[in-house]
Amino acid sequence: MPDLYLPCNTPGCKNTPHKTKASTARALYEYRLLNDPNYVFRLSCDWCGKPSTYPYEQVIGLIPVDDRPKPLPHDHFWAFMLYELDAWKNKDYRAYLGDRVLVQRLTSEPTGIWYGILRSTSPYAPSLAVGNYIKGRPRGSYELCLDVIEGSDTKPIPRPPQIPKAISFGLFVSPRKNEKEMQCANLFCSNPSCHYIYSTMTFTKFSGLIAREQLDEGSFDEETFQPTIRLECPVCRTERIIDEASFDGLYKERE
Repeated sequence: MPDLYLPCNTPGCKNTPHKTKASTARALYEYRLLNDPNYVFRLSCDWCGKPSTYPYEQVIGLIPVDDRPKPLPHDHFWAFMLYELDAWKNKDYRAYLGDRVLVQRLTSEPTGIWYGILRSTSPYAPSLAVGNYIKGRPRGSYELCLDVIEGSDTKPIPRPPQIPKAISFGLFVSPRKNEKEMQCANLFCSNPSCHYIYSTMTFTKFSGLIAREQLDEGSFDEETFQPTIRLECPVCRTERIIDEASFDGLYKERE
């Protein structure tokens, strides 16, 4: 079931101003709230000419329940399966490709080490199945899966002999001088319960797209006046509005 267009809130007017989808309005709402916590979404009707305001709850209510962003269960989190790129030619960084898997946390240690149950699978660890017990720890702001627990044995998670094909993956880099730190170059789906990583959307890609689109006034958000791009997740259909600040804290590779 597709989501609905925002209606004009003027009594007696049955127009849908500018054919604005609720899913797009939600993405704009959340993007603009980052800059203005008091922001309220508004549209001027192109039929009756009167303005309408839309509380966040009204916008979300027009999106089918199954298509709304959802929080993860309190004891679940996303962790990463990484594959090191031996051919990465950078003397300052080590690089990895990987995706994220859902883990149900069982327990954690003061050192940051955690134990959990795997709740989704990854092509970067094809020998693992849902229900396997795994061990991991944080690296930078990311939780990494390191070991699989089989009975009383704890073994490093086997990696495939070559880089697997995956529809969703990210590039991760870690300074050789401080391998406790790690950055990802890619953006994630903004739906907390979706695993998708925008594999092709990096800072370099964003900058290139903006450079080509800046002649179009539609590239600039009317509230923040920043050049933006709208993304739609191919897995859950959640939309996300991004600008240059979306890449703060991520690895910004240079061509």
